[in-house]
Amino acid sequence: MLYYKRLIDKYLSEWIDEPGRKPLILRGARQVGKSSAVRQLATRFEHFVEVNFEENPNLKGLFTADLNPHRIVDNLSVFFGKTIVPGKTLVFFDEIQACPPAVSSLRFFMKKCRNHTL
Repeated sequence: MLYYKRLIDKYLSEWIDEPGRKPLILRGARQVGKSSAVRQLATRFEHFVEVNFEENPNLKGLFTADLNPHRIVDNLSVFFGKTIVPGKTLVFFDEIQACPPAVSSLRFFMKKCRNHTL
């Protein structure tokens, strides 16, 4: 896949290098390459899990019981059949606005899972 470098790549690279980085939310116009930039960023990680709430609306159910990040990560790992390794996996919640509880969960990821990368 052909990828054109964008200014956002610089900012994403800086985010990766931040000690104690927080979950990141990318906002902007539709169809400008935000998701592509994150997928490109994922090449710097050993593992990548992309959770698209519009393509897989059933994933919203993972955020209804509670917002415990450890349970969510375990369930995502099972759903996608991929290992989620702290510090080595980029977990990308695409179209997160379609699942407001997922947005709320980010603060719990920040507090309880500092080694997970979102």
